[in-house]
Amino acid sequence: MTGMTSKTPALNTHREDVKAAVRRTGITLSELALRHGVKPSTVRASLRRPIPAGNRIVAAYLGKSVHELWPEWFDADGVRLCRPYRRKASRGQLQDHG
Repeated sequence: MTGMTSKTPALNTHREDVKAAVRRTGITLSELALRHGVKPSTVRASLRRPIPAGNRIVAAYLGKSVHELWPEWFDADGVRLCRPYRRKASRGQLQDHG
């Protein structure tokens, strides 16, 4: 590969590493959520999928940007990159493919 550089895409920080970083400060993810007035499930789920409110709470607590922790989900300005999750239509409903 002469003259070409291959840049590997930045990967999200592993959720167990984020969880451990919070625990090392002496609190749990649930306690962190309650301090910020959100449900604990919001913060816990934000380690598995993009939930901006939970992601921002965790990142700010750790003194990082959301992009530093989750570059696959947020750009350098903290804007969400990925599309929101959408539920599939119920079995009895027809989807319009118009």
